[in-house]
Amino acid sequence: MSKENQVGLFRVSYVISPSVAGHPLLGATQLRLELVVNTVDKTVNGVGHVFQSTNPPVNVISQFSGEWSYMCTMNSCNILVVADGFDFSSILIGGHPVEHKNATLRMSLGEDWQSGVANFSYLYEGEWYEIEAAQVVVSNDETQQNLDALTTFTTANKPKVSMQ
Repeated sequence: MSKENQVGLFRVSYVISPSVAGHPLLGATQLRLELVVNTVDKTVNGVGHVFQSTNPPVNVISQFSGEWSYMCTMNSCNILVVADGFDFSSILIGGHPVEHKNATLRMSLGEDWQSGVANFSYLYEGEWYEIEAAQVVVSNDETQQNLDALTTFTTANKPKVSMQ
């Protein structure tokens, strides 16, 4: 087990986009998300980039912070990630940066953390937009080592589902 696994931190990258028949919808708004998962505190932190290349072009960058938990039924367990995104503000009030919420994320992942479905919303030019039932996949840039570490942790720490 690597030192990183012992402290309970893992990095994972996702591409979240609307899809048709399992394939990303071309030109649709997409969220690329780089997260650090803290397995001890059950928190997530990272950076997200919402973009859309078609008209109107969208470019929203957020610093995400939130929580994750197990969401179990009688038959299975999924991972629920809930996070809010804030823009990177250079405005200081009393020496502290002003946080301005510009994105939300609700993501349900398989117990291996590799795929799932998400709803996300983002603030663009003063108006909120919502994307529902978007496909979540691990980014091609993700290394197999990080995926293996997440899978190992999840398997070892999955809550027991009792059938009564």
